[in-house]
Amino acid sequence: MAETKKKGRLFDLPETKGAFQLKGVVSGMEKDTAFKEIKTKSGKPMRMLNFGTSYLDGETLYINLQGMEQENVYFSKRAEKKGEKADTVKVPWADRFSYNREGYRMIGKNIGVKKKVNSEGKTVNDKKVLTDFDACKEVKENLKDGASVFIRGNLDYSSFTDDKGNKRTSTKLVPNQISLCSEVNFDDEKFEKQNDFNQVIIFMGIEQEKDDNDKPTGRFIVLAKIVTYSNIEDVQFIIEDKALANKFKKSLNPYNAIKVSGHMVSSTQTETVTTDDDDNWGEEDSMEKVSAPTKREFIITGAKGSSIDKELYTEENVTEAIAKIKNANKAEESFGSDSNDDWGSADDLDGSDEDEAWD
Repeated sequence: MAETKKKGRLFDLPETKGAFQLKGVVSGMEKDTAFKEIKTKSGKPMRMLNFGTSYLDGETLYINLQGMEQENVYFSKRAEKKGEKADTVKVPWADRFSYNREGYRMIGKNIGVKKKVNSEGKTVNDKKVLTDFDACKEVKENLKDGASVFIRGNLDYSSFTDDKGNKRTSTKLVPNQISLCSEVNFDDEKFEKQNDFNQVIIFMGIEQEKDDNDKPTGRFIVLAKIVTYSNIEDVQFIIEDKALANKFKKSLNPYNAIKVSGHMVSSTQTETVTTDDDDNWGEEDSMEKVSAPTKREFIITGAKGSSIDKELYTEENVTEAIAKIKNANKAEESFGSDSNDDWGSADDLDGSDEDEAWD
């Protein structure tokens, strides 16, 4: 459950969910940009956290978390019988640390960034469930550069218009879990990268990537739409394997939804896809590899043919939703908006379509 209060939704299209996980070495915790405490326009205290995690020597992925003080938090108890719903209770913000009801657990971030000795005398992670606001401080105070961590969370997409009037799209990696883990040693011959993502996309087209001289690079650009709670974003993905690109080209039509998986990288990688399984397009979804700083790319290495949905999203219902969003944005521009809490780096994403598959 999101920590911030959401406005009424403008459209009924289901969100297209994305997730990531990675294991790596922490950096940037000593920088001034790692942690900020500010006040929002409405006067609420807000905390922001931003640090790096290297999943490979020299390749770093950046993690973003932010949270404000809220009126309430929520605790949940698992259903005792199959088919029953979990019980959720609302607890005042001031009581979030003291509330103690058997079987109830706060809905929040799973944080374990310092060690403790348990009742059996073993050194273990000091596991806590915290609000986004409190998690920012817990991580800042205890996570050190050079620590090895495991992180999992969600992909969060947003967009804005820059000073030159260009639309910019930002993709943030928002953690649900940050935990200390066994040492990550890039020089160990048994070391395996773990920096993976998957994402449901609305496919819009695929085209050859071309260099500055208008010559094909051998890679392919997948044009897609992502449905968030409040917006519909245009996003690009990359395919490096020609056979997989042709599978997308021949099997998908605009507005088909499909779940893809792959790597997020800061430099170009080459994958060879050998599987010819009818359902597995490319690699199976092990939540494949990821990275970030200057130019971050999502490299699709696989997709599930059985995940294709040809009816849920249509040109008509997507266009209608986009029109509602534009009208609401115009109204906000006219009367002002209280939402001023976006932060993080931005990636420029746009592209076009082609008609034929590649030989």
